[in-house]
Amino acid sequence: MLESSSTSSPLILTEEQIEKLRADTDNGTANPLKGYQDMIAFLDAANTAGTDTLDDASQFWYQQAITVNGNDPTSFGNIFIHAATAYGAAWDGKTVDFQSLSNKIGLAVINGTIESGTLQSINSMLEDDIGTSLSYGGMTVGGWGGSFYYWDTPFEGTETVGQAIMADPEQYDKFIATTANAIVVTGNTAIEELGLSFSSGSISNEVNQFLNILQVGVPTIVSSSVQTSVKAEVIARAFEEDVLGQSAAGNPNLINGYQYVGKNWFGNSEWIATANAGISSVNVTDTKELDALRTTRLDEQGTKSGDAVTNIYSALAKATNAGITGSLTLPSELQLPAGSTLTASDLTSSKVTLNLPALPTDLVTATIKDVLADIAPAISADFLAPVVSIVGTGLTDAPNFAGNILTDLTGSFSSTSSHASALSSTQNHVASTSHQNLFASLFS
Repeated sequence: MLESSSTSSPLILTEEQIEKLRADTDNGTANPLKGYQDMIAFLDAANTAGTDTLDDASQFWYQQAITVNGNDPTSFGNIFIHAATAYGAAWDGKTVDFQSLSNKIGLAVINGTIESGTLQSINSMLEDDIGTSLSYGGMTVGGWGGSFYYWDTPFEGTETVGQAIMADPEQYDKFIATTANAIVVTGNTAIEELGLSFSSGSISNEVNQFLNILQVGVPTIVSSSVQTSVKAEVIARAFEEDVLGQSAAGNPNLINGYQYVGKNWFGNSEWIATANAGISSVNVTDTKELDALRTTRLDEQGTKSGDAVTNIYSALAKATNAGITGSLTLPSELQLPAGSTLTASDLTSSKVTLNLPALPTDLVTATIKDVLADIAPAISADFLAPVVSIVGTGLTDAPNFAGNILTDLTGSFSSTSSHASALSSTQNHVASTSHQNLFASLFS
């Protein structure tokens, strides 16, 4: 889980390190990627020496920033941020030169590092990141790509990212849509690149598979500090977009369990409370607010994040082809060493299965409830969810051969499996009780 430690403090740099950063970035005016590389090297040196003082959330930011600014095509984190930024801008009818924005953020962080003589903690960096995104990119906090990762982090005085979003129903609706779309794009990329599989079935079975896929492509979707009810809304919206073919913007005629039924004789909108009224974490009941959200959702039905695949079945077709041809490149989060690629022998020899932590039962249940509330509004999701909530115990019904090729690349323990059986089986290995997380080094 991404958490800021109360004992965290900026990492003090040596004069030699500061001078190197100055030289490599022309005194903080150019080459932000080189500056990030320097800062990662400084951070690695401190970790090796046991002198690092930054918390996990701050270190995570640096690790992600270098793949985002360098536009690493194999990084799931980079794919997520690109998708979120593109969608958030499109929501407002804008386009953003992502590389220019990323460079401006990088130079703001580098200048702060040079001026303070330290690698800064996440609070300071968020002022640079969000501040630059809002002023230069013209974004709002609900469409900022880092909102889900840094939900509990203060960025304006003592107000956290999450508090700012939840205080405004329109920003919250934008946040749900932006984040849902980004995890769909990232999850489908994981399917394509790693050969993850998905099979149709009951809602409970499909949600369980979907969550396991997200644990591979977007592991922080499960482990972040965002409250379960908000996570569930994001994941349910993503599921509805990816699996059910609906818009990430959400149903304009069903908001927070209230259903739009048209205009009355006086030309005023009428909303009726369904069995799931008040299901959202941001409880909107006022007719004018519901109308405003409906208008926005109608306008945003066609909003996309570029040409990224947002249909799970299209992603599966590409994954099958990639599996047959062996044309896979591991994401940078799994590359050990960096730049590792797969060969035919990797796909046929005995390798380790992919182990992931068991899914939290409360998250699975809450997600199912939200999906049911959207597809069966006349029936209480509280009534249906206990009937279908029979999942959440690990990697089930999500066959993949990604795990069959990771022994040499991750140094994990081995078990017998084969590429062919992974493609043909409808059920693959269940995560072991040891809950080994292959992404712990980056997504801790």
